[in-house]
Amino acid sequence: MNAIGAGLSIALAALGVSLSLALVYYKTLDSITRQPEMVGVFRVLMFIGFAFIEAIALYALVVSFSIINS
Repeated sequence: MNAIGAGLSIALAALGVSLSLALVYYKTLDSITRQPEMVGVFRVLMFIGFAFIEAIALYALVVSFSIINS
């Protein structure tokens, strides 16, 4: 039963992270097409956002490991 909970938690986290990454990338490209002179600023902000979003996936991985070990 713990394995099902761990698998479900990491699967839902991966789904949320992938949708969030796609949304951030879409909005960054949209912003770049509107203001092409701000490409450098948008790119830096995009990568910072990617780092924070990927941290959520790592937290979910830790939670799934703790579910398995309990």
